[in-house]
Amino acid sequence: MDAETKERLMTPGPPADAPSLAPNLQLSALTRREENEVIDLRRKHAYTRCADAMRHFSECSSKYTIGVVWKCSEHKDIMNECLRRANTVDDMDRARSIIVDRRLKNMEEKLSKPRKLF
Repeated sequence: MDAETKERLMTPGPPADAPSLAPNLQLSALTRREENEVIDLRRKHAYTRCADAMRHFSECSSKYTIGVVWKCSEHKDIMNECLRRANTVDDMDRARSIIVDRRLKNMEEKLSKPRKLF
């Protein structure tokens, strides 16, 4: 595999769009469940952005059994580098802003519904 192809595979795709939040909103005020959702969302976005590298590793690993450790190490290194580049602090903040935006929309929906007293 030539250097240009390696670099192309190691470079993740464009990041997911995220809503812009007010600067005074604290992103650290998330529950444990929401933090887990942030991690899952970030992981899903990273897998989407590195789909080509993961596909190349998957194709290589499907050809071998025990020899996958030696035969596909280059593909594994490329895939891991792409995932490392795709999981940055900015991506974590982007995933947090998506979760916070979802929480705010849910709160607005609850507040807009009329309350029943009985």
